[in-house]
Amino acid sequence: MVQAVLFDLDETLILDHPVSLHALQGCAFYAASWYSLDIPRLVQAAEEAAVRLWRAGPAYSYTQRIGHSAGEGLWARYTVQTHPALKVLSEWAPDFRVAVWQEALGEQRIRDQALCEALAHRYLSERRLFPRYPEVDALLERLRGYKLGLVTNGVPDLQREKLTGASLQDWFQAVAVSGELDVGKPEQGIFEHICRELNVEPSACVMVGDNPERDIAGALRAGMRSVWVNRGFKPKDPRYQADLEVSNLLEDAALAGNFVIRSPLGLHGPPDDPP
Repeated sequence: MVQAVLFDLDETLILDHPVSLHALQGCAFYAASWYSLDIPRLVQAAEEAAVRLWRAGPAYSYTQRIGHSAGEGLWARYTVQTHPALKVLSEWAPDFRVAVWQEALGEQRIRDQALCEALAHRYLSERRLFPRYPEVDALLERLRGYKLGLVTNGVPDLQREKLTGASLQDWFQAVAVSGELDVGKPEQGIFEHICRELNVEPSACVMVGDNPERDIAGALRAGMRSVWVNRGFKPKDPRYQADLEVSNLLEDAALAGNFVIRSPLGLHGPPDDPP
């Protein structure tokens, strides 16, 4: 019997890539107010430069382990330093952010240090939006009666900021952040931690997430059932088969009503519902 439902955060409960793209475009339009620029080319160049520079950075192996991306490196504050690598990132990131815009603008033969610094600071504020996917509120309301947990990869301050910024923190009885625990999805340890916090066995949990290689693979390793939310940003991975696949958390009959699932998961409403 399912007692707990666990959720990923980014691109499962809150929009991530669309907001990052919006922030990059806002910065690009600002730059275009000073110079004649190809805005789509500038946005693409900034994305590519961020990934390239991030991979060459001093803490790349650590960020891979806890699931902290180049895009997040453009706006994380690193105020909570639970690992030495986070101090390294806090010192390195300001130059990284400026260098991203130097490379992106340089592709269009623009050399303007002051503008690059302004864009780095502008992105920090432009990106701080935390919209929930439209079906999230209704789903969480219908899950009252289950234990709810959040399992998210990333650095401590940024993931906590996302959670509070989206006004989701009060829904969860336990939250596991990879950067706080020094272990990230798909490793079994982060799932074992959330189970201890919720006082449930892995076999009594359903993991809901958008990333097959992190969320679904991790659920399989931990002995949990899973729901893959296909938001269109991560391709299906045949190596990691979820029990259910949806593109909207309320679109499928399996996730309707009181989270009634009459197929592989065997969920039939909250555990405190009468038979």
